[in-house]
Amino acid sequence: MTPSSGPMHDRRVTFFAPSAYTLGGVQVWLNDFVNYLKDQRSWQVDVALASGLQHDHLAYQAAYPNLPITPLSNFTGSAEGRRRTICTYLLDRHPALVVGVNIADLYPAVRRARAMGFRGKVAFSLHGIVADLLDDIAANADLLDAVIATNRLSCALVERQAGLQPSRVFYAPYGVKSFSHQSRPLDFSVLRIAWVGRLEQAQKRVHDLVLILHYLTNAGTNFQITIAGDGPEACLLREELDPWIRSGTVVMAGALSSPQLARQVYATHHVLLITSSWETGPIVAWEAMAAGMAVVSSAYVGSGLEKALVDGHTALLFPVGDAAAAARALGRLLDSALHERLTLAGRDLVVQRYSDQASCNAWNEAFEKVLALQDLPLPTPERPIAPSGRLEGLIGIRAAESLRRRLGVRFKHRSPGGEWPHTAHGCSDEQTLLSLAGALDQHA
Repeated sequence: MTPSSGPMHDRRVTFFAPSAYTLGGVQVWLNDFVNYLKDQRSWQVDVALASGLQHDHLAYQAAYPNLPITPLSNFTGSAEGRRRTICTYLLDRHPALVVGVNIADLYPAVRRARAMGFRGKVAFSLHGIVADLLDDIAANADLLDAVIATNRLSCALVERQAGLQPSRVFYAPYGVKSFSHQSRPLDFSVLRIAWVGRLEQAQKRVHDLVLILHYLTNAGTNFQITIAGDGPEACLLREELDPWIRSGTVVMAGALSSPQLARQVYATHHVLLITSSWETGPIVAWEAMAAGMAVVSSAYVGSGLEKALVDGHTALLFPVGDAAAAARALGRLLDSALHERLTLAGRDLVVQRYSDQASCNAWNEAFEKVLALQDLPLPTPERPIAPSGRLEGLIGIRAAESLRRRLGVRFKHRSPGGEWPHTAHGCSDEQTLLSLAGALDQHA
């Protein structure tokens, strides 16, 4: 690879993202915002999409056919291969703004490209309250021109934990499209509840549903609940909920696309239940509000500084993990007047802050501000990659990579995160971060 002195395109932005998963809030945000930028015609947009055995960029393109995609092919599956592929892209295209979306090797590749003439701005898009991503930001504080986060608490944590100056931290929330309310059910003889998300415990606390349903049943509440999503806890949860599933009280709908959620869930249910320990949205809350549903939610870490879910005004809140309080809050929504008051306030909130237009405007404004920032000094060089075998130890990382390419040798990774890691800090202290985050959020 030789230094490139090609011109930097002043209005070209490139998002670097994985392609292993097509369903999720980040994927929806990326698709909607990129198409907004294309429609505005004020930016030249590209999505540099990780490709490989675990990352199917063609399936991703099929799910989001309007995205302008350039696949990032790492022919050997090595860390050096990832960096070389990204660096080649940067020196060939010279985007004015590079936006990282959970691709850890982007940042050492930018360090390499900096030494070879690349001068585009670099922004880290933060979509979670997780320690490994905060550690990634801190490790690249000398490189990152900015961090753009979807939650007020996330912004505060970037300043507190990662050490970025407030002038380089920007807030831009997720946004949602409006929905038709014509099919909203008005019969409150059966409370129709929906739970939407990834079926896992650490963040989503999906097993809290079992106790909540016990309390609803014991209270004599007439209800039905649809659980939309998939994840590692799906089989166990199905076993725990089997009596309610067999009676028809619980429907396990599996993973649903956004159009399916709109038709099958948002248009036919009264209330969205959120049980999470932390969130940076969630997008499903704003979608439910836009569709005319009420929200009953845990007071999750991330809800305090955001000041969106206000108990008794835009939602009904309960302490994280308090199943009895959650069941009581759900039971209150059999009162149609309370339901109507919450849904009207929720719709107003979405229009003012979380509509797709408001969100895209906020992200676009953040991009403009990032481009206007004063250039940072040249960062420190990339840290060497540790040898992963005898070959690299004998002839060096880069020579070994070139040899693998000539011979067609490829690492076989067992997971998408092994092939294209989303973080460089897999052993970060999540509990300490969540404790700090909770303390900051309580002082909202």
